[in-house]
Amino acid sequence: MSTQPAIAVSHLDVRFGQAHVVRDVSFHVRDGESYGIVGESGSGKSTVLRVLAGLNQDWSGTIDIRGAPQPKRRDKAFHGAVQMVFQDPYGSLHPKKTIDDALAEPLSIHGIGGTDARITRALDEVGLPRSFRFRYPSQLSGGQRQRVAIARALILEPGILLLDEPTSALDVSIQAEVLNLLQALRVERGLTYVLVSHNLAVVAHMCERLLVMQLGRAVEEMQARTLTARAPQTEYARQLLLASEGFSRPSV
Repeated sequence: MSTQPAIAVSHLDVRFGQAHVVRDVSFHVRDGESYGIVGESGSGKSTVLRVLAGLNQDWSGTIDIRGAPQPKRRDKAFHGAVQMVFQDPYGSLHPKKTIDDALAEPLSIHGIGGTDARITRALDEVGLPRSFRFRYPSQLSGGQRQRVAIARALILEPGILLLDEPTSALDVSIQAEVLNLLQALRVERGLTYVLVSHNLAVVAHMCERLLVMQLGRAVEEMQARTLTARAPQTEYARQLLLASEGFSRPSV
């Protein structure tokens, strides 16, 4: 792993009109690390992820990706290096386009050839039959659609994946399958993850470190083992842990 952080965020502020939704947030993510951001709804965690992805351009502060300062409007090179997997696998796929269309589109946008081979490999990597290539999203289960979304994010071979509650819209019975897939892909490809979740068990399973946010502020950064030991330093983090009923590190 490189000693240079994959992501460095410093004094990030985001306002929506009069609402100050992210307040002076700073953190860094090591190369090859899986880093979690947790908090209640309205804590600002998903806003931070959208800023990182270049989807929200109204912010102040600094963001460096592998040492390179990022402008508010990102270029193709950035999107080739950083991709996002969204919470809703159905909403993120066009209902009238086949899986083949969904996977071919980013390759076309970036002018990358070898489409057939890349799509076949992407389906193989996420554990989907090649016959799914010409199906529509409505013909797939929620877990299968999320596998397609992961394949689409990976088809450009980025080094960083931003994961916005990637299993919260899925049945509990298949959440572990998707989490295990993400873990395996991270190891195989040497990926760096930033995972936003309200589920502390998911974060403890997926991440080495995590940032706890409350009302737009970063209130505590800790190792995942601190979470599993139920030993947060701040009262808010302790209450968040207590509120997650039956929390334990899952054996997924």
